Amino acid sequence: MKKPLIFISILLTILIIIALFFFWKQNASITYVIAEEKPLKKVIYASGYVKPKEYVVLRSEVSGYIKKIYIKEGDTVGKGMLLAEIDPKGLPAQIAEIEKRLAQVEERLKPNSDYLTALRREIDIVKTNMIDAEAKLKRREALYREGLIAREDLENAKKQFDILKKNYEKLENTFKDTVRELETERKVLLEQRRALRAELSRYAIRAPVSGIVLQKFIEEGDFVNALSGENRLFSIGSREYEIVLEVDEEYAGLVREGQKVYVAFDVYPDQLFEGEVFLIVREIDRAKRSFNVKVRLNKFIHLPAMATAEANIVLEERKGLVIPKGALIGEEYVEVKGRGKIKVKVGEQFGDYVEIISGLSPGDLVKVHK
Repeated sequence: MKKPLIFISILLTILIIIALFFFWKQNASITYVIAEEKPLKKVIYASGYVKPKEYVVLRSEVSGYIKKIYIKEGDTVGKGMLLAEIDPKGLPAQIAEIEKRLAQVEERLKPNSDYLTALRREIDIVKTNMIDAEAKLKRREALYREGLIAREDLENAKKQFDILKKNYEKLENTFKDTVRELETERKVLLEQRRALRAELSRYAIRAPVSGIVLQKFIEEGDFVNALSGENRLFSIGSREYEIVLEVDEEYAGLVREGQKVYVAFDVYPDQLFEGEVFLIVREIDRAKRSFNVKVRLNKFIHLPAMATAEANIVLEERKGLVIPKGALIGEEYVEVKGRGKIKVKVGEQFGDYVEIISGLSPGDLVKVHK
């Protein structure tokens, strides 16, 4: 009779252990969390790049071989600084020839130049002879009126005067024409020199802005084709930069200047930087269905031009009472320890958490269902 009692006792013990195991397992799956107030941020995602405030890619206006490079990548350059030269071929010789001819013309145009002095001397001689002939003519006219000379003598004197007068006027006009021609030639030569110098200046590559040489695309001896799509010489950017973000069109009415922005860069992994929106480009890119936002960081960090940026623009920042989404029963109920199942008003979702607008108080323990 003892064996059946022992068997029943063992069976009861096993049943109790099994019951305790399932009770423990059921309770082990029950977790309570505290409803608490946390900072809530409503953000929108945007991506973009680092853009120097002044950025330019220099391209050649002329074709030719790179004769000399005066800078290297990383150098600081000022606006107008000579960066490189392209072989100008025969341009300097053409300019030198024009300057030689121009010097001759300008020398002849000097008031006391030998050239003009010689012309004036010839005119003065003819003028003197003309004045003498005029005086002689007047004497012949007086003598003719008194009947002391024949009319033929008067006519010869008048003819001599007329010849000298015409010769004088001709020389005067020739002198003026010569001076005008020299002045015209000087004007033409000056314009030719200006045009050639302007053309020559295109072979000298100068910095259009102050900044840092970001990249050098050429080496000495390379041939540059001004018409080629590969026509790139240098890229230059200012030290100051801005973050350009592309934001989806649907958020155009939500983004405001002055909003806080959290920015991450691939060049600074595991770091987050804070900044603010300082400019919104009020034009939608129809192809991308987005608009650009410019961001300024709160503190300066060294960033390479065109570095990739990812950001969250903070639209709203406040405190709110939150619980895990797993604590919700249906859409508007939770189970509170000591209070049972109660109805709550749910607000916005933030990741794995949901905001509770009413029905719970900070510190309430709510059941999370796994």
